[in-house]
Amino acid sequence: MKGDKFQVIVIESELGEIKTYHLSRKKIKAAVTFLLVLFTFVTYTAIHSTLGLRKVASENKKLKEQVAELSSTKKQLSSEVAKLKEERDKTVKELAKRIKIIDSIMKTAGLKTPKALSYDTSENGEGGVYIPLENMSPEELSDSISVIDSLISDFRKYPFGIPTYGRFTSKFGIRRDPFTHLLAFHPGVDIANKPGTPVRVTADGKVIRAGWWAGWGKVVLVKHPSGYITIYAHLRKIFVKPGQKVKLGQVIGEMGSTGRSTGPHLHYGIEINNRWVNPMKFLEVSDVWKK
Repeated sequence: MKGDKFQVIVIESELGEIKTYHLSRKKIKAAVTFLLVLFTFVTYTAIHSTLGLRKVASENKKLKEQVAELSSTKKQLSSEVAKLKEERDKTVKELAKRIKIIDSIMKTAGLKTPKALSYDTSENGEGGVYIPLENMSPEELSDSISVIDSLISDFRKYPFGIPTYGRFTSKFGIRRDPFTHLLAFHPGVDIANKPGTPVRVTADGKVIRAGWWAGWGKVVLVKHPSGYITIYAHLRKIFVKPGQKVKLGQVIGEMGSTGRSTGPHLHYGIEINNRWVNPMKFLEVSDVWKK
Protein backbone atom coordinates (compact mmCIF):
# COMPACT_ATOMS: atom_id res chain seq x y z
CA MET A 1 0.00 0.00 0.00
CA LYS A 2 1.42 3.34 -1.03
CA GLY A 3 1.07 6.53 0.98
CA ASP A 4 -2.31 7.76 -0.33
CA LYS A 5 -3.99 4.44 -1.19
CA PHE A 6 -5.63 1.58 0.71
CA GLN A 7 -5.67 -2.04 -0.47
CA VAL A 8 -8.80 -4.11 0.18
CA ILE A 9 -8.51 -7.91 -0.27
CA VAL A 10 -11.75 -9.89 -0.73
CA ILE A 11 -11.66 -13.70 -0.47
CA GLU A 12 -14.67 -15.50 -1.89
CA SER A 13 -15.38 -18.40 0.50
CA GLU A 14 -16.47 -21.10 -1.89
CA LEU A 15 -14.05 -20.61 -4.78
CA GLY A 16 -11.17 -19.38 -2.72
CA GLU A 17 -10.54 -16.62 -5.23
CA ILE A 18 -8.88 -13.54 -3.95
CA LYS A 19 -9.77 -10.11 -5.29
CA THR A 20 -7.85 -7.05 -4.48
CA TYR A 21 -9.29 -3.51 -4.62
CA HIS A 22 -7.29 -0.34 -4.31
CA LEU A 23 -9.04 2.73 -2.86
CA SER A 24 -7.53 6.11 -2.66
CA ARG A 25 -7.81 8.23 0.48
CA LYS A 26 -9.80 10.79 -1.51
CA LYS A 27 -12.44 8.24 -2.54
CA ILE A 28 -12.79 6.92 0.99
CA LYS A 29 -13.18 10.46 2.29
CA ALA A 30 -15.86 11.16 -0.33
CA ALA A 31 -17.69 7.94 0.55
CA VAL A 32 -17.61 8.74 4.28
CA THR A 33 -18.82 12.28 3.57
CA PHE A 34 -21.64 10.93 1.43
CA LEU A 35 -22.65 8.48 4.16
CA LEU A 36 -22.57 11.23 6.77
CA VAL A 37 -24.70 13.48 4.59
CA LEU A 38 -27.11 10.63 3.88
CA PHE A 39 -27.32 9.79 7.61
CA THR A 40 -27.89 13.43 8.49
CA PHE A 41 -30.61 13.76 5.84
CA VAL A 42 -32.36 10.56 6.95
CA THR A 43 -32.13 11.58 10.60
CA TYR A 44 -33.45 15.10 9.88
CA THR A 45 -36.26 13.70 7.76
CA ALA A 46 -37.20 11.21 10.48
CA ILE A 47 -37.15 13.86 13.21
CA HIS A 48 -39.07 16.37 11.06
CA SER A 49 -41.66 13.72 10.17
CA THR A 50 -42.03 12.71 13.81
CA LEU A 51 -42.50 16.31 14.89
CA GLY A 52 -44.92 16.87 12.03
CA LEU A 53 -46.95 13.82 13.01
CA ARG A 54 -47.06 14.97 16.62
CA LYS A 55 -48.20 18.44 15.50
CA VAL A 56 -50.88 16.92 13.27
CA ALA A 57 -51.99 14.66 16.13
CA SER A 58 -52.16 17.68 18.45
CA GLU A 59 -54.11 19.70 15.89
CA ASN A 60 -56.48 16.77 15.32
CA LYS A 61 -57.04 16.54 19.07
CA LYS A 62 -57.81 20.27 19.27
CA LEU A 63 -60.06 19.99 16.23
CA LYS A 64 -61.97 17.13 17.82
CA GLU A 65 -62.34 19.17 21.01
CA GLN A 66 -63.62 22.15 19.00
CA VAL A 67 -66.07 19.92 17.11
CA ALA A 68 -67.30 18.47 20.41
CA GLU A 69 -67.66 22.00 21.82
CA LEU A 70 -69.53 23.18 18.73
CA SER A 71 -71.78 20.14 18.92
CA SER A 72 -72.55 20.91 22.56
CA THR A 73 -73.19 24.58 21.71
CA LYS A 74 -75.43 23.58 18.81
CA LYS A 75 -77.39 21.26 21.07
CA GLN A 76 -77.75 24.01 23.67
CA LEU A 77 -78.84 26.55 21.04
CA SER A 78 -81.35 24.08 19.61
CA SER A 79 -82.77 23.57 23.09
CA GLU A 80 -83.01 27.34 23.65
CA VAL A 81 -84.63 27.87 20.23
CA ALA A 82 -87.17 25.14 20.98
CA LYS A 83 -87.90 26.74 24.36
CA LEU A 84 -88.30 30.19 22.80
CA LYS A 85 -90.59 28.75 20.11
CA GLU A 86 -92.68 27.04 22.78
CA GLU A 87 -92.95 30.28 24.76
CA ARG A 88 -93.79 32.23 21.59
CA ASP A 89 -96.48 29.74 20.60
CA LYS A 90 -97.94 29.96 24.09
CA THR A 91 -97.92 33.77 23.92
CA VAL A 92 -99.58 33.69 20.50
CA LYS A 93 -102.33 31.38 21.79
CA GLU A 94 -102.96 33.57 24.82
CA LEU A 95 -102.96 36.68 22.65
CA ALA A 96 -105.40 35.10 20.20
CA LYS A 97 -107.64 34.10 23.10
CA ARG A 98 -107.68 37.65 24.45
CA ILE A 99 -108.37 39.12 21.02
CA LYS A 100 -111.31 36.76 20.62
CA ILE A 101 -112.66 37.75 24.04
CA ILE A 102 -112.27 41.46 23.31
CA ASP A 103 -113.91 41.07 19.92
CA SER A 104 -116.83 39.18 21.52
CA ILE A 105 -117.19 41.84 24.21
CA MET A 106 -117.31 44.66 21.69
CA LYS A 107 -119.88 42.84 19.57
CA THR A 108 -121.99 41.80 22.57
CA ALA A 109 -122.14 45.38 23.85
CA GLY A 110 -122.81 46.72 20.36
CA LEU A 111 -119.64 48.84 20.41
CA LYS A 112 -117.48 49.73 17.45
CA THR A 113 -114.63 47.28 16.99
CA PRO A 114 -111.20 48.96 17.47
CA LYS A 115 -109.07 49.31 14.35
CA ALA A 116 -106.49 46.97 15.87
CA LEU A 117 -109.14 44.22 15.86
CA SER A 118 -111.23 45.29 12.87
CA TYR A 119 -112.49 42.91 10.22
CA ASP A 120 -111.21 42.58 6.70
CA THR A 121 -114.10 43.68 4.50
CA SER A 122 -112.34 43.30 1.15
CA GLU A 123 -113.85 41.01 -1.47
CA ASN A 124 -110.93 38.60 -1.22
CA GLY A 125 -110.95 38.54 2.58
CA GLU A 126 -112.03 35.50 4.54
CA GLY A 127 -113.43 37.49 7.45
CA GLY A 128 -112.50 37.31 11.09
CA VAL A 129 -109.70 39.04 12.93
CA TYR A 130 -106.97 39.62 10.38
CA ILE A 131 -103.93 39.86 12.65
CA PRO A 132 -101.65 36.98 11.47
CA LEU A 133 -100.42 36.01 14.92
CA GLU A 134 -98.43 32.95 13.88
CA ASN A 135 -96.46 35.05 11.37
CA MET A 136 -95.73 37.96 13.68
CA SER A 137 -92.21 38.97 14.61
CA PRO A 138 -91.29 39.38 18.30
CA GLU A 139 -91.51 43.17 17.85
CA GLU A 140 -94.98 42.98 16.26
CA LEU A 141 -96.09 40.52 18.92
CA SER A 142 -94.90 42.89 21.64
CA ASP A 143 -96.73 45.80 19.97
CA SER A 144 -99.93 43.75 19.75
CA ILE A 145 -99.69 42.81 23.43
CA SER A 146 -99.38 46.53 24.21
CA VAL A 147 -102.51 47.18 22.13
CA ILE A 148 -104.40 44.43 23.95
CA ASP A 149 -103.29 45.74 27.34
CA SER A 150 -104.41 49.21 26.30
CA LEU A 151 -107.81 47.90 25.20
CA ILE A 152 -108.26 45.96 28.43
CA SER A 153 -107.36 49.11 30.36
CA ASP A 154 -109.89 51.06 28.28
CA PHE A 155 -112.62 48.61 29.32
CA ARG A 156 -112.62 50.33 32.70
CA LYS A 157 -114.10 53.32 30.86
CA TYR A 158 -117.08 51.28 29.68
CA PRO A 159 -119.95 50.16 31.98
CA PHE A 160 -119.17 46.44 31.83
CA GLY A 161 -119.34 45.92 35.59
CA ILE A 162 -122.17 44.41 37.67
CA PRO A 163 -124.08 47.16 39.58
CA THR A 164 -125.63 44.80 42.14
CA TYR A 165 -126.92 41.28 42.67
CA GLY A 166 -130.51 40.06 42.77
CA ARG A 167 -133.24 39.03 40.36
CA PHE A 168 -134.28 40.92 37.27
CA THR A 169 -137.87 42.09 37.69
CA SER A 170 -138.16 44.39 34.71
CA LYS A 171 -136.31 44.54 31.39
CA PHE A 172 -135.37 47.39 29.08
CA GLY A 173 -137.97 48.62 26.58
CA ILE A 174 -141.76 48.72 26.37
CA ARG A 175 -143.51 47.37 29.45
CA ARG A 176 -146.76 47.85 31.39
CA ASP A 177 -146.23 50.58 33.99
CA PRO A 178 -146.74 49.21 37.55
CA PHE A 179 -148.65 52.36 38.60
CA THR A 180 -150.77 53.26 35.56
CA HIS A 181 -150.86 49.74 34.07
CA LEU A 182 -150.42 51.40 30.68
CA LEU A 183 -147.70 50.57 28.16
CA ALA A 184 -144.66 52.78 28.63
CA PHE A 185 -140.96 52.82 27.83
CA HIS A 186 -138.67 51.60 30.62
CA PRO A 187 -135.16 53.11 30.11
CA GLY A 188 -133.21 50.50 32.04
CA VAL A 189 -133.43 47.26 34.01
CA ASP A 190 -134.72 46.62 37.54
CA ILE A 191 -132.79 44.33 39.88
CA ALA A 192 -134.61 43.44 43.11
CA ASN A 193 -133.03 42.35 46.39
CA LYS A 194 -133.34 43.15 50.07
CA PRO A 195 -132.90 46.77 51.26
CA GLY A 196 -129.29 47.72 51.95
CA THR A 197 -127.80 45.52 49.22
CA PRO A 198 -124.59 47.27 48.01
CA VAL A 199 -124.75 49.12 44.71
CA ARG A 200 -121.47 49.47 42.82
CA VAL A 201 -120.39 51.72 39.95
CA THR A 202 -119.86 49.74 36.74
CA ALA A 203 -116.88 51.71 35.35
CA ASP A 204 -114.41 54.41 36.27
CA GLY A 205 -115.93 57.85 36.09
CA LYS A 206 -117.08 61.04 37.77
CA VAL A 207 -120.30 61.60 39.74
CA ILE A 208 -122.37 64.28 38.00
CA ARG A 209 -125.47 63.96 40.21
CA ALA A 210 -126.12 62.52 43.65
CA GLY A 211 -129.34 63.15 45.58
CA TRP A 212 -133.09 63.22 45.18
CA TRP A 213 -134.44 63.47 41.62
CA ALA A 214 -138.22 63.38 41.20
CA GLY A 215 -139.59 59.91 40.47
CA TRP A 216 -136.08 58.40 40.52
CA GLY A 217 -135.90 58.91 44.28
CA LYS A 218 -132.35 58.96 45.62
CA VAL A 219 -130.19 58.65 42.52
CA VAL A 220 -126.55 58.69 41.43
CA LEU A 221 -125.46 59.58 37.90
CA VAL A 222 -121.88 58.81 36.81
CA LYS A 223 -120.27 59.99 33.60
CA HIS A 224 -117.51 57.75 32.23
CA PRO A 225 -114.48 58.63 30.04
CA SER A 226 -116.04 56.63 27.20
CA GLY A 227 -118.94 59.12 27.09
CA TYR A 228 -121.47 56.75 28.66
CA ILE A 229 -123.58 57.83 31.63
CA THR A 230 -124.90 55.27 34.13
CA ILE A 231 -127.85 55.88 36.45
CA TYR A 232 -128.51 54.15 39.78
CA ALA A 233 -131.99 54.96 41.07
CA HIS A 234 -134.33 54.29 44.05
CA LEU A 235 -131.38 54.09 46.47
CA ARG A 236 -131.80 54.01 50.23
CA LYS A 237 -128.43 55.58 50.95
CA ILE A 238 -125.88 57.48 48.81
CA PHE A 239 -122.15 57.35 49.63
CA VAL A 240 -120.78 59.74 46.97
CA LYS A 241 -121.02 63.42 46.11
CA PRO A 242 -121.23 65.37 42.81
CA GLY A 243 -117.77 65.92 41.31
CA GLN A 244 -116.31 62.89 43.09
CA LYS A 245 -114.21 60.48 41.01
CA VAL A 246 -115.15 56.82 41.40
CA LYS A 247 -113.49 53.56 40.41
CA LEU A 248 -114.94 50.41 38.87
CA GLY A 249 -116.57 48.29 41.59
CA GLN A 250 -116.69 51.07 44.19
CA VAL A 251 -119.81 51.01 46.42
CA ILE A 252 -121.74 54.22 45.75
CA GLY A 253 -124.94 53.46 47.68
CA GLU A 254 -127.44 50.95 49.02
CA MET A 255 -130.50 49.47 47.36
CA GLY A 256 -133.80 50.95 48.49
CA SER A 257 -137.29 51.87 47.36
CA THR A 258 -137.27 55.66 47.19
CA GLY A 259 -139.19 57.64 44.57
CA ARG A 260 -141.61 56.01 42.20
CA SER A 261 -141.07 52.45 43.36
CA THR A 262 -143.19 49.50 44.48
CA GLY A 263 -140.45 47.67 46.39
CA PRO A 264 -136.70 47.54 47.12
CA HIS A 265 -134.79 47.35 43.87
CA LEU A 266 -132.15 49.11 41.78
CA HIS A 267 -133.10 50.79 38.54
CA TYR A 268 -129.94 50.64 36.42
CA GLY A 269 -129.75 52.59 33.17
CA ILE A 270 -127.11 53.49 30.56
CA GLU A 271 -127.17 56.56 28.32
CA ILE A 272 -124.95 57.69 25.45
CA ASN A 273 -125.40 60.85 23.36
CA ASN A 274 -128.80 61.53 25.01
CA ARG A 275 -130.00 58.07 24.02
CA TRP A 276 -130.85 55.21 26.37
CA VAL A 277 -129.26 51.84 25.53
CA ASN A 278 -130.10 48.38 26.78
CA PRO A 279 -127.94 47.65 29.87
CA MET A 280 -128.32 43.90 29.24
CA LYS A 281 -125.90 44.16 26.32
CA PHE A 282 -123.25 45.30 28.77
CA LEU A 283 -124.26 42.94 31.58
CA GLU A 284 -123.99 39.99 29.20
CA VAL A 285 -120.29 40.79 28.78
CA SER A 286 -119.64 39.06 32.12
CA ASP A 287 -120.80 35.82 30.48
CA VAL A 288 -118.32 36.38 27.65
CA TRP A 289 -115.45 36.57 30.14
CA LYS A 290 -116.50 33.25 31.66
CA LYS A 291 -116.30 31.38 28.33
